[in-house]
Amino acid sequence: MNQSGKLILALPKGRVLKKFCTLLKNTKFNLVENPENTRKILLKTKSPDLQVLIIRGWDVPVFVSSGVAHVGVVGKDILLESNSEEFIELMDLQIGKCRISLAGQSKELLKEPRLRVATKYTKLAEEYLSSKEIQPDIIYLRGSQEIAPSLNLSDAIIDLVETGRTLTENSLVEIDIIRNISSRLIANKAALKTKGDLIEELKTELLNSL
Repeated sequence: MNQSGKLILALPKGRVLKKFCTLLKNTKFNLVENPENTRKILLKTKSPDLQVLIIRGWDVPVFVSSGVAHVGVVGKDILLESNSEEFIELMDLQIGKCRISLAGQSKELLKEPRLRVATKYTKLAEEYLSSKEIQPDIIYLRGSQEIAPSLNLSDAIIDLVETGRTLTENSLVEIDIIRNISSRLIANKAALKTKGDLIEELKTELLNSL
């Protein structure tokens, strides 16, 4: 557990970071430096009590579980793949909205008894396909899932969808929406006891910004 007096907030790189910084803009926790203009990983805020850690989204649960970061912002899709019991979900931030969907070249794929599915969401994919009484054959891909059906690597993909444009450009159709996704604020369970007041103050500021 990070024992420093400061609260460490882990934020994911990318579009969610920009949206979250907008939520902080008019609060005492606003960042002093623009993350887009620096290569620093640990950034200061206007509050001497809070520092921000900029890391990959998939790493946020790891940092929060270990206690290196006390709180973090992470997509629900990543939380569904995480197995740690060391953190809890505090609130839905209503940013980074999208959905996890099954997509392929034909909507008739759900009638198949077995599917080869390319995805980075292996746990969710197995649970979803099993619930549809489809035997899953999961092909783990961290990226470029959209091309897998065209190259006959898989029958379908399970991935995040925002506008659906990428699917269309790769001759895929959205077959089924598995889960709507947004970014969540999570906290290390031990930190809730040692830094509960600061975490609650941050949570209140965020609620007022939504």
